[in-house]
Amino acid sequence: MPYIRTIPSAQATGTLKEVYESGSGPSAARGKVSMIRQVQSLNPDNLAAWRALDVGIMRGESRITHRQREMIATVVSATNHCSY
Repeated sequence: MPYIRTIPSAQATGTLKEVYESGSGPSAARGKVSMIRQVQSLNPDNLAAWRALDVGIMRGESRITHRQREMIATVVSATNHCSY
């Protein structure tokens, strides 16, 4: 199994800490940082840009609802056999 070094939330500072704290979803609801964020922790600026893109896609102005976007993401994940 591969190993990716990450920065845990307890050690996060600056931009990384801000992105970690801006989390939403099931992990954040449990007071945790999702692994998809943690694996990008060594480059906080890229992680912040990814977060901004994610927010724009999932919550930005659109002709489809947030619920529909989440359903599309769920179907894509299931099709790709992705547990996330």
